Amino acid sequence: MKKLKKILLGMGYLTWMICNLAVLYGIGLGAMKLLESESVGEFLLRLAIGMIMVLIMVILSILCLGLVAIMFGDDKVEKKFDDIFPYM
Repeated sequence: MKKLKKILLGMGYLTWMICNLAVLYGIGLGAMKLLESESVGEFLLRLAIGMIMVLIMVILSILCLGLVAIMFGDDKVEKKFDDIFPYM
């Protein structure tokens, strides 16, 4: 049973890492659209929306990492989360 738990933990971290790579690809596409802006207003609007989306993605990524660690009982990652977020 312990080996299965480790396998599922590894698969959870792998999935988290692949999702983060997909987010990086999306950021690259967003940067290309940002560079193709035709006016200053359009540039600033896309920049503001992009920054808000990046902030939301970072928060969700951290929460998903914590969820995987808590769900499968990874003590090292849980301890790091307790140090970073003492009130959660």
